[in-house]
Amino acid sequence: MPMILKSVDQIMDEEKRDMYFVDFGRFLSDHDKPLMSQRRQEHFEWFGSKGLRRALAAPRGWLEGDPGLYAVYFTGPDDPRVAEYTARFENPNGSSLEPDIYQMSFITYESWLAHDGAGRLARDLGDDE
Repeated sequence: MPMILKSVDQIMDEEKRDMYFVDFGRFLSDHDKPLMSQRRQEHFEWFGSKGLRRALAAPRGWLEGDPGLYAVYFTGPDDPRVAEYTARFENPNGSSLEPDIYQMSFITYESWLAHDGAGRLARDLGDDE
């Protein structure tokens, strides 16, 4: 049975707050997939150990397959787990320790609104009618 994924825009609209998204796999060639799978599992285990919920998310226009993109439900930029994540998986500047394998991104709700996120979502949902 197909899985219905929420888009990044749907998640931003539902949450109405700043959100983090971690992207795996869209950067890789086939020979890197085992390493990406290992890093993804390491992230999932870390998220679980910290009580962080995650959800698969679809980038705009995604139609099928595993997009490798996950919403991570930190409470916000002041959540102490953000600093822990950075210490474990990122360079001090916020770039990934393995940028060819994963990257965490932060989308502010204000920026999403300013870049017509709600309008995009309305247009996308209107396309289904």
